[in-house]
Amino acid sequence: MKTHLRPARPDLVVWLPDGSATLPPEGSTVYLDAYWHRRITDGDVLIVPPDTSSTTPEQNPA
Repeated sequence: MKTHLRPARPDLVVWLPDGSATLPPEGSTVYLDAYWHRRITDGDVLIVPPDTSSTTPEQNPA
């Protein structure tokens, strides 16, 4: 299952499971596996709704 996670604090560095980069402060959609479940349990990351403000069409003012 995929979900959107972000670091629990802006100054917290959370590495991706493969060590190639870090989770961006605004978060990212990831596949929940044992690694991410552990980060959630440890309080390193939070489950948040994805930021859809840039993908939703603007409403026309009436």
